[in-house]
Amino acid sequence: LLGYLFNWGLFGVLSVQVYFYSLAFPNDRRVTKGLVCGIYILELTQTILLTHDAFSTYASHYGDPSILNKMQLHALSVPIFSGMAVSCAVQMHYGYLLRVLSGSKVLGLSVAFLAIVQCSAAFVQGVQAFIIGEISELASKAFASETVWLAGSAACDLIIASGMTIIVRLRRINLMKKDTHLPATHALIAKLVRVIVETGCLTALSATIQMIIFIRFPNKPYFTCIGMVLAKLYSNSLLAILNSRIRI
Repeated sequence: LLGYLFNWGLFGVLSVQVYFYSLAFPNDRRVTKGLVCGIYILELTQTILLTHDAFSTYASHYGDPSILNKMQLHALSVPIFSGMAVSCAVQMHYGYLLRVLSGSKVLGLSVAFLAIVQCSAAFVQGVQAFIIGEISELASKAFASETVWLAGSAACDLIIASGMTIIVRLRRINLMKKDTHLPATHALIAKLVRVIVETGCLTALSATIQMIIFIRFPNKPYFTCIGMVLAKLYSNSLLAILNSRIRI
């Protein structure tokens, strides 16, 4: 129940962020606007799928405890939308930014590789979950794909957060050496560092916690709570970074 509530709440936050983005940055690159639009459509679709499951669990099958262990549409809405679609798209976008800002192909390709690995594992996990049909059976029959998905996602997020932080801080130091009379620019860079670190660590921590809960309580559906909101955390993190430019 908490997973459904958090998902709906974060979708509301995302809707507001997308609205602010459309007002503040109508002249952004088409690629960026297309990414935002595509992610919002995916998030809307996921919310509809989860709402269907919530109604089925707490209305249509009210009083039937066995429904809590049924996969329903979770095989599509959680691993496919969270890992394969939204998180991979956001991580690939960050990988491109790292490639451009750092000039290092290795760094950008590392992020892209981990994003593809976790995306592939999420797809496999989704297919396995659909075939298995019961949440309590995932730990014994889909342990590897779930672990690779979440571990790969967490590792990718940590590389993004640390890489972006180092790059932005180095540029800030260079600016301070060249000109110490730009406090507004220094404040902006400091804010970007803070936002990037906070959002990157948030998504990495969430994926790590979900993996730990999955391993610690293999026969319980506790891990699905974070799984339902993981995609929303990625999309809101991306919009938070894009909208942080509003205060310039």
